[in-house]
Amino acid sequence: MRRLRRDMYACGEAGLPKQIVCEGIPWQLDTVFKHDFFACTGRYRNEHANEHIVLKISRLQSFLGIPCAWMGHFLRNREMGILRQLDDLEQVPQTIKTFGRNGLVYRYIKGHSLDEKPALPDDFFDQLQTLLNIIHQRHICYMDLNKRGNILLGDDGRPYVIDFQISLFLPAKWCNGLRGLFQREDLYHLLKHKRKLRPDLLTPEEQASAKQPSVFIRIHRAIARPFQKIRRSILRFLYRKNILNTTLDSDRSPENDPGRFLK
Repeated sequence: MRRLRRDMYACGEAGLPKQIVCEGIPWQLDTVFKHDFFACTGRYRNEHANEHIVLKISRLQSFLGIPCAWMGHFLRNREMGILRQLDDLEQVPQTIKTFGRNGLVYRYIKGHSLDEKPALPDDFFDQLQTLLNIIHQRHICYMDLNKRGNILLGDDGRPYVIDFQISLFLPAKWCNGLRGLFQREDLYHLLKHKRKLRPDLLTPEEQASAKQPSVFIRIHRAIARPFQKIRRSILRFLYRKNILNTTLDSDRSPENDPGRFLK
């Protein structure tokens, strides 16, 4: 059980380093945002200035003796490659450097995620769609817009999108149909968030679209829901047996709060 407890986390029981050096400056760990099977992400502060950076380490820990660091290395490199294709966009994470075999350091974005339900400006979703359109024009499918925690309202009032871990770059012409399908799902999830958070701004056409998931999403839900129930049952067991830690020093969100599995 102790081994399973350790292996359920991307960085094992050690978690993120308490201090790192980036650009010749020491940074202290401030907040762990999330630590799950695939990655551990935290914010670091510079004690001599009001600045923060983010370190994300993809899977390092083996699982039941099976090496998994190769998977984390692949995920880190893929995410870094996508972000570098978008490095001229201010509203996505700005990469600074790699860290070790599987880590990636990027600049911290000041703001609040949609999980926190901040007061959104009237043009927030229009700006978000413009940002998403630019990402799509570069043959990238974001793939994770269903999570509110991945969308930020910056302190400057603009939308930001973070966490490109499962995003896809599909440049080939033969990928046009698949790319279009995935990009339409991104837009569907944008409208779904708009319907829940700013329904007063929806046009009649958007209202109808937001309530009509595509055939692809309906098929995905039909297949995924049984596995989702199994996953939640397993997580509930692991948390109740204290195999997974309910007291990790992390910033809780609806996605990583163990309380939802303990009810």
